[in-house]
Amino acid sequence: MAIWCAQLAIDRWRHVENGKAGEASDAPPLALIAETAHGPRITAANRAGAEAGAAPGMMLADARALCPALATAPADPAGDLAFLERLALWARRWGPWSAIDPPDGLLIDVTALAHLFGGERSLLADVSTRFAAQGMVVRAAIAPTAGAAWALAHYGPAGAVLPPDEEVTARL
Repeated sequence: MAIWCAQLAIDRWRHVENGKAGEASDAPPLALIAETAHGPRITAANRAGAEAGAAPGMMLADARALCPALATAPADPAGDLAFLERLALWARRWGPWSAIDPPDGLLIDVTALAHLFGGERSLLADVSTRFAAQGMVVRAAIAPTAGAAWALAHYGPAGAVLPPDEEVTARL
């Protein structure tokens, strides 16, 4: 099973700020920035920031031209990695083996375990529910290989399950 935390940096920032999505300090447009040789660059943006035009990889000056009210906070890649490592340990509730897939993903071995959760779809629903309770939005998928699960989590339909006999013929 692959779990993709597409907004990991923003979700972690919310946890640090003790806020919820779209409330308090997360309501106005916000971008997390990192210093680069050419000036500050956006690494992540909250929903309001993205709607205002801020996007990861964009220079802060360009984003401020689109949205002068864009608030900023420093990005913390080391903190994000530590948070991802803690999530990997917490994710062992779904299988005996978990690993991080930096910068924003997890891989969990759920071989022969899905029946304990009521099947693959119920397992994926449990993943979504538990992450949502933590204020995080994730996309998860189950496939026979880690690569196929990763691809489905990133580019497939939400909650995708790829049976072993369809691995070669599946088209995304």
